[in-house]
Amino acid sequence: MTSRVPKGDALYERALRTIPWGTQTGSKRPAAELRGIAPPYIVRGKGCRIWDLDENEYIDYKMACGPIILGHAYDRVNAAAMAQMASGVVHSAAHPVEVELAEELTRTVPCAEMVRFLKSGAEVTSAAVRIARAHTGREKVISSGYHGWHDWSLPGTKGVPAALHELTVSVPWEAGKLEEALERHRGQVACFILSLPYDRTEEEIRDFLKAARALTTREGVLLVYDEIVTGFRLAMGGAQERFGVVPDLAAFSKAMANGFPIGAVTGRRDVMAAWEGVSISSTFGGEAFSMAAALATVAELREKRVHDHLWKVGTRLMNGINAMGSDLGLGIRAEGLAPVFSVRFEGKDAEAGRRLSVAFQRELLTRGVMPYLVWYITYSHSEQDTERTLQVIREAMEEIKRETKNA
Repeated sequence: MTSRVPKGDALYERALRTIPWGTQTGSKRPAAELRGIAPPYIVRGKGCRIWDLDENEYIDYKMACGPIILGHAYDRVNAAAMAQMASGVVHSAAHPVEVELAEELTRTVPCAEMVRFLKSGAEVTSAAVRIARAHTGREKVISSGYHGWHDWSLPGTKGVPAALHELTVSVPWEAGKLEEALERHRGQVACFILSLPYDRTEEEIRDFLKAARALTTREGVLLVYDEIVTGFRLAMGGAQERFGVVPDLAAFSKAMANGFPIGAVTGRRDVMAAWEGVSISSTFGGEAFSMAAALATVAELREKRVHDHLWKVGTRLMNGINAMGSDLGLGIRAEGLAPVFSVRFEGKDAEAGRRLSVAFQRELLTRGVMPYLVWYITYSHSEQDTERTLQVIREAMEEIKRETKNA
């Protein structure tokens, strides 16, 4: 089969000689089954459209793995960042924009009485855990979901000392399992940190968060939300605003600056006070360039009522995917929350589901739609983009159905 991305493939082979993985982000590594189809490189983006090294155009739903919420190269955000860049990016003392953004977050995020900034999701979830340990004097952490690459969050991974494995206890998204873990490790747990699953209903999520809040309060354990994905995407104040259950600490990153690198730890004043006694400091934590972008992003989200648009577009896509999957008798179904939903693939066994997933991605990519494990909706996805996407999905499903019949 002739590659549709020959320039991209050639550069990726070149990259493998000098870059482990060939890229900096695991989720951007080309899947072996999609070599010659999925673009290893994107060179330009505007709104909800991206272009690869071979000049193929896509309607983007991967959105840089989640940071883009308004649209690629969004004018207001870029203008704010460039204005700040003209007077410097980092300085020899703090910049006033740190105070402006911290105050904005305390007005926006329900749990935020104090705020500290870092540069990535993995940094702020790790900082939140260290603060929880310092505040409680306890060492163990109960975790649900993925929280980044640091040692505490990936026990059992190569390169993580065995001595650290027993300090993190992983539990599924079940209140009963959380209660069992809290009781088994009573008096030892600093916090329960969780990220939202992509395949649950609003009711299921709300019920679990209420249970987690009650259980952690009962046990004197801090409740920490990993809002790296959900922050500023489900609502201005993230999942805690959407579901009305407020944690003690919360970590934000991705969408808060529409792609500029920034993260924030927010929380109760008495808990955040523990920062005075720990060592968490970064040269680039107060980088003003991204903070200016974050202020512009938050202002645009609020003024344009962006979340109404995200829920509307996401709901239209989910309903369309589910209707077409049902009509054609394919095990393809959209699940989760409309601004960031997942697409599930089912077959007679796990391998059949995997093949269905690969076929779906292949057909979308060749027709100019960039899918992902979860689909991120942005303010730049117009009604026309949505309808074009649904047309492509229909064509992709019909092709898969034909292939299935002929196999």
